[in-house]
Order: sequence, then structure tokens, then C-alpha cells
Amino acid sequence: MVLHKWGDYKPVLPAATLQFLDREPYLDAARADARVRDEMVMGLFADFEAEFREPVLTDVDQELVTVCPPLMRQIVEPEVPRIQRAYVEGAFMRRMFRLLVEGEGWEADAQVRDVMARHFPFHLVAVEAVERTPAES
Repeated sequence: MVLHKWGDYKPVLPAATLQFLDREPYLDAARADARVRDEMVMGLFADFEAEFREPVLTDVDQELVTVCPPLMRQIVEPEVPRIQRAYVEGAFMRRMFRLLVEGEGWEADAQVRDVMARHFPFHLVAVEAVERTPAES
């Protein structure tokens, strides 16, 4: 599903790269991500490895989108199939769209959310609903 969505947007992002990482290398990449580091500094995670539920990262400067299929599968597995597909596509698009909007931080996130609300509302609702579901211990 991710590769299919990537194919849809690759023509408008010719310099961008998509990579897939297993869980441990992905968590290392997440720890190096500025947004995730800020969340860690703010104390949002008591146990980062158990609580981190963001299966897609975007490095705007490097034009790199990183996906962790094992984490995505773990997050989406309890959901019904229709929600699973919308979540996977939505989680990917939400981070990939960071490469297509102006601004940084929360401003870029707000722009992406607005685009998704107008053009991909079911995907956005699926992502936000699944994110609000607490991780199982």
C-alpha cells in the first residue's frame, strides 16, 4: 500500500527517497528526529520503545520518508480491514505531505492536516482514531 501511494506522488517529488526500516533501526532513526527528540525532552514517553507509535518519519531537509512496517503492522493489527488500509495510507500520506507544504513544525503539520481534511477525510479520521487508541502493554 505504501509503495502504491508513493508511486502516485513520486512524479511531484523526484528528488525524494523512501526507505523501509525494521523496528530497532527505525527507533534509532526516530530518536534522531528533531520532532521526536522534542517530545522526548518534554517527557511524553515513560518508556520510548514501548510507547512510540509513529510508523512514518519525514526528514524534509533530506527529502527522506522512512517507514517501519513492523511498527505499522503492530499499530494497525487490532483494527478492522477497512480502517487498516485507511490508517496505513493516511499515516504515510500525512508524513509524506510534509515534503509538499511550506513552513516548519506545527505550522506545516496544520497545513498537512488541512489538506488531508479536505481531500482525504476518511484517512485522516482513521489515523487520528487509531493514534488515540492506547498501546497495549
